Parts: sequence; C-alpha cells; structure tokens
Amino acid sequence: MKYLRLRLGQSEGIIHPMHEFVASHEGYESYRLLQWNPAVGETNTMIFYAEGPPEPYAETLADVATVLEHEVVSTDGDGFYVYARERLDAGTRRLTDAFTHGSIVVMPPIDYRTDRTIGLTVVGTAASLQRALDEAPPGVDVDVRRAGQYDAGRMDAASALSERQSEALTIALERGYYETPREATVADVAQELDCAPGTAAEHLRKAEAALVHHVVGEG
Repeated sequence: MKYLRLRLGQSEGIIHPMHEFVASHEGYESYRLLQWNPAVGETNTMIFYAEGPPEPYAETLADVATVLEHEVVSTDGDGFYVYARERLDAGTRRLTDAFTHGSIVVMPPIDYRTDRTIGLTVVGTAASLQRALDEAPPGVDVDVRRAGQYDAGRMDAASALSERQSEALTIALERGYYETPREATVADVAQELDCAPGTAAEHLRKAEAALVHHVVGEG
C-alpha cells in the first residue's frame, strides 16, 4: 500500500471561486477541507477550516451560485469553520472524479494554498494511484511531492499540520534549526520560505503546537 503527496496546479477555469478569494485577499493563511460526505454525487457536503476574517469570506460564499447551503462559525482564535453543501460544476466534477474513484483513498485534510494550488494525500495500490494521476483532467497540473509506503502513525501526525507549516518544519530541520546549538535562525527559514521572519516564526510555532497537541491528545 503506497501513498502520494500531491500538489495540484489549477487553470483559471478550474479553480473554485472561494479558493481564488482566499488566494487574492490578504489576511488569509490556512484554508483546509477537513471532512466531506463520501457519497459524492451531484452535490458534495463539506467542512472547511480557514484562518482569517470570517465576515468577508461569508459574504463572498453567499454569492457563489453553486453553493446550495452554508454556515460560517467563528472560533475563539483567528480561524473559522465552514459548512457548505454545493452542486458540483463540470470542472469540479472532473477533478473530484479523478481522485475519488473506488480504488484510492483521499486522506483528509486537503490544503487549499494561497498560491492557488491544492495539496492532498492519496493512498492505494501502485496501479490505482497511477490511474488517478493519468485521469487528472485538462487544466490540472499534477506534481508528485512525496511517495512511499503508507504509515498511519506518521501520516496522522502530518495531517495535524498545514502544508505551509510542514514546509517550515522541514526547512528548519534540514537547516539545523533544531540542533543544539542551533545551526540556523528563523531568518534562514524565512528566506527559504520566501516570507517575513515573523511569518516563518508563526508557522513554526503553530506547527510545534499542533504536533504537541497531537502527541499528548489535547488537540
């Protein structure tokens, strides 16, 4: 049983309006599909988590023609949850069909990144995974970021992180940020992430907190 960590690039005709909204407005960082109804047909029912101001998001979501029902609920922190039931248009259906056929499993969460790409992990046999790659629709560029044997413990821990947080931790580890004494600074991590040092520090802090919560069972 294998897994693939994929990055999906999308053309303008494929990207969802709410993904475009988050990518084009400052103040939004993490945007993740946490769960969805496995009986995907003409419609799909989903739970998202996003970080950023909820009011502009909710106002924009209400104007999306394919969204049949929705609710936005703020959290105590900087994020909010979204319940949405949506009618699948042709582009979304082609993308969904490629990665939800019966021989592979999509592992939540799915990351909708601010660079307009989608990060997701799929699990299955080598043949079924290759089929999913072959069936990617026009307008979707598939980049295989990682591949290997499926390990539930490691994958569960990784799912606690957003893709950006995972990138920050990987860079920090490779550069020696966690060595004693440290061989790299937050500024070094920020340079490779192409972001401000304060943003890199926030990614690392949230990633470390998420992993601690996952290990001790308080998340």
